[in-house]
Amino acid sequence: MFVNFSAMPTSFLFSFEDYVTIRAERNFIGLDNYTNVVSNPSFHAALRNTLVFAGVRVPIVTVLALGIALLLHSIRRAKGLFRMLYFIPFVTSGVAIAWVFKFLYLPNFGLFTYIFDTLKLPRIYFLGDPRTALMSIIAVTIWAGIGYYAIIFLAGLEDIPEELYEAAMVDGASAWQRFRKITIPLLNRTLVLVIVLALISSLQSFTFVRLMSKDGFGGPLSSTLTMPLLIYKEAFFSLQMGRASAIAVIFFAMVLIATLIQRRLLVREFEY
Repeated sequence: MFVNFSAMPTSFLFSFEDYVTIRAERNFIGLDNYTNVVSNPSFHAALRNTLVFAGVRVPIVTVLALGIALLLHSIRRAKGLFRMLYFIPFVTSGVAIAWVFKFLYLPNFGLFTYIFDTLKLPRIYFLGDPRTALMSIIAVTIWAGIGYYAIIFLAGLEDIPEELYEAAMVDGASAWQRFRKITIPLLNRTLVLVIVLALISSLQSFTFVRLMSKDGFGGPLSSTLTMPLLIYKEAFFSLQMGRASAIAVIFFAMVLIATLIQRRLLVREFEY
């Protein structure tokens, strides 16, 4: 699910109205929608889960994608084949991936349960336990998106002149020193791009949460309820378009501020 920024002015106006979908009239109510939203425990749970989702997923997917990109960059044979294999999950339908992993997570018939039973380990109720449900979904989204970010990193790596590495090797620089002094500085713009894209996709994650949560609405016990899912729930099931718009405006501000802060902190200019 992606935020439609072109619709934000309309959502902003709706957020100040008592807008119920099945009712024709709409009245201006000021900040009442924002007050109701902020005082709602579901909003607090959704905000917390969304921040955890992004806080866990972004660093893991960034590090793993960079590692995979470095491995792909070092391969001399069958480059195209290996790149395709890593990219396949990203171009596969998110709905299909969500249903497959939901089946694999089944407590009685799933593959993971079978592996745990074979190894005589205690069962983990991945999607049925509030302590593990969100992390189980995050793991799937990492697997599904890692190839995309790896390809972006790979493009950045191939843009770094080989002469710099050759000169560093002549000077006796170790592999770690070359990575720290050459690769990371000259990969800065690509790194910022990947982090920003991963952050936005993490904050906006909807498909996997909607299809993999126990009841489809953030269960169990709101442990997988996220901001996009809460917007969907308020707008299309509670029919409270005004409240949904207020949440959307708050969510838009979160994404915008987080993106600007990251860009401010991470962008560095390097010349070679």
